[in-house]
Amino acid sequence: MSAPSVSSNSLVRSLFLGKTPAASFLPFPVPDAETRETTEEIVAMVSSWAADAIDPAAIDTNKTIPKEVIDGLSELGLLGLIVPEEHGGIGMGQYTYSRVMEVVANRCASTVTVIGGHMGLCMKPVLLFGTDEQKARWLPTFANGETIGSFALTEAGAGSDAGGLRSYAELQEDGSWKLSGTKAMITNASFANVFAVFARTPDPAFPTAPLLERPISCFYVRAAADGVTVSAEENKMGLCGSSTCEVSFDEVIVPAGDLIGAQGAGFKIALNTLNTGRHGLAACCIGQAKLATGLAFTQATERVQFGKQIAEFGLVQEMLAGMRADVYAMEAGTHLAAGLIDRGESDYLLESACCKIFATERLWTLANDALQVAGGMGFMREYPFERIVRDARINLIFEGTNQILRTLIAGQGLRPLFREEQSEHGPSAVPEDFAVELRAEAERALAIAAQLGAKTSELAKKNARALLADQSTQARLSETAVSLYTAFAVLAKATAEIALEQDDQNKADLVDLVRLSARRRLVGASRALARLDDPDTELEHRVVASAIG
Repeated sequence: MSAPSVSSNSLVRSLFLGKTPAASFLPFPVPDAETRETTEEIVAMVSSWAADAIDPAAIDTNKTIPKEVIDGLSELGLLGLIVPEEHGGIGMGQYTYSRVMEVVANRCASTVTVIGGHMGLCMKPVLLFGTDEQKARWLPTFANGETIGSFALTEAGAGSDAGGLRSYAELQEDGSWKLSGTKAMITNASFANVFAVFARTPDPAFPTAPLLERPISCFYVRAAADGVTVSAEENKMGLCGSSTCEVSFDEVIVPAGDLIGAQGAGFKIALNTLNTGRHGLAACCIGQAKLATGLAFTQATERVQFGKQIAEFGLVQEMLAGMRADVYAMEAGTHLAAGLIDRGESDYLLESACCKIFATERLWTLANDALQVAGGMGFMREYPFERIVRDARINLIFEGTNQILRTLIAGQGLRPLFREEQSEHGPSAVPEDFAVELRAEAERALAIAAQLGAKTSELAKKNARALLADQSTQARLSETAVSLYTAFAVLAKATAEIALEQDDQNKADLVDLVRLSARRRLVGASRALARLDDPDTELEHRVVASAIG
């Protein structure tokens, strides 16, 4: 019997097999002219409003977002940006959503969490899985800000491990549900009107199954319902203005019509919601990265040491150049994924995970470098550098830790090899698909992709079962894939931009930036591959084992 055949348009999945299907990223997907024009108008409007209405330093100090700011988000239509027009929204796609998240985050990292928790997370279950009646009932109130949403998945013992979720709901005779449980670290909790709550429900086929073996379902629970208790705000390191609370549900009665999706489909709903949520988080990181980069360049040109601007010193130039290169790469990867989502691709799980890993980790490094450029002054609360650093740290934990996402990417990418499936791919990219100025980087990227495919095949044939349990190896493979995905996004985006650029100096400047950006990604990919044979892994295991007994 021949092996089963599967088809995927996912670039990241293909990379694990050494494939680079051109159709998955070439030509670089861009919105149509009308969408671009509308998006730029929205971005300009939001940027102008945010500059006047949002005081990020005061929000950080007072640890709260003023009601008038949340009202402003609603009045601008941002709380219904992706809600279809027939349900009272603006009806924009993921590209526009990501650009708006970027521009709000560029002003205030705390404020953008209101949009993310409300529209990017809480609203998505009904938008993606709700019935026509539920969409008609919920989406208009989400869009106009009458209902502010919060996403309640995490529990004290169920963060990265959703299998540890213990909240439960029992079906009542009248079709309603009685829900109990406690959720931890819930964004928007103090002012939300409704929570998207995930809880265990009985499996009709196995009614006596233990709690942790029951499937998960998704419910919309109104904050005003009897039995809902929101605790005091958490005292956080960063994002101090955002609302983060514990929320308890004590035998809360949930109407039958507020079960979202099918009974037992909650895990699927959560995964699909988090896919786009991670992408939105990457867009937020772009906004903060641009803020930090702009501030760093200002400091570097204004600060004088040893008789000249510090921007003239080589080590400072390394940091500044790296910031610009990383911002370009963050944009390229995030906009590529947005284009795939908007054109209707259903498989973007790994692309979103790559965007989240790359953007959050580069922002963390970039924010530290920006503070370093500012010197001791950057450490003082009078200036925004230290706030940017504090706000950036949670991103590596939000919506799936980067360690968990690395195992997710590897597990999904290696699955065809484990199952001995024959994967179908379109024609692979070739160096001639890219701008002539970028052919050397393109050839190198394609060669590393082939090396990755050869390595995964070798590892799977050697001991597939061991590979399933080897997180260190999985992480190295994922790091290679993340770097390659981002490098191809950079090269594809730049190829499109170079073709349109008429000014020779602008084109030369763009080529320099893109080559640096791509090379940094390719160095990362090569290093990750090389670490697959790193003997320090065994040393690390022994060092930890000796310390914990």
